[in-house]
Amino acid sequence: MRNDPRLRMPTPLRPGPDGWLGTPELPAYRAGNVVARLDDLPRVAPDHFYFDLLLLDSSGHMQDTHSGPCRALTHGCSPDERSRFVRVVAELLRHAGDDPNALAALGLPLTILRERGVEADRLVLAAQLLDDACGEPAVVASLIQMLELSLGADEAPRALSEVVAALSLRSGWHGYRAPRPPHPAGVSDVDAARINEGGLASQVPYIVRTVGKTHARRFLRDVMAFDLLPLPDMLGV
Repeated sequence: MRNDPRLRMPTPLRPGPDGWLGTPELPAYRAGNVVARLDDLPRVAPDHFYFDLLLLDSSGHMQDTHSGPCRALTHGCSPDERSRFVRVVAELLRHAGDDPNALAALGLPLTILRERGVEADRLVLAAQLLDDACGEPAVVASLIQMLELSLGADEAPRALSEVVAALSLRSGWHGYRAPRPPHPAGVSDVDAARINEGGLASQVPYIVRTVGKTHARRFLRDVMAFDLLPLPDMLGV
């Protein structure tokens, strides 16, 4: 019975800012309407911690959950490792939790993270699966957040300006190693200046539409040499 997260969280979480929940021994972290947390259920997972991901509505009530043994974290892991895990997972899922169409598709990437941990190569795979499942707005929001964390809110739009300018040419962006998708109708060199004037809120949607949401993260990683993933050092954990 205690395996049911609804029984272990009988009252809704009040709407509030992102931040830490739980205890240092059993940490939890809230990112938007996503809560990632650890528990200790020896009858269910005698050698590992137990993981819950909760998706909350605007009132703090749970609308969906993913739970299971966290084989990436044994009982011998440090409190820092536990905190790093829940923070990274919550940040990775922050915008996917806003997309109701993606809720049913969270199982596979979360299972990968529970089984293998939050090292960079695991995050790359999980992020790609999430991008495949989420709608364009969620992918755009995730990329904007990662660009600002990686480069800063002021530098990120400047760094994307050349990328947007290259994509606006009908000859395409030759540095992109994947097959180039058809160029959007009506786009010209003049549009690049207008897009860049709008900052990340204009640049990132344009890039996602041009190369496709399933390729956008890899494309930006190739041309900018940033993983655009919620890595622990980026988050201060």
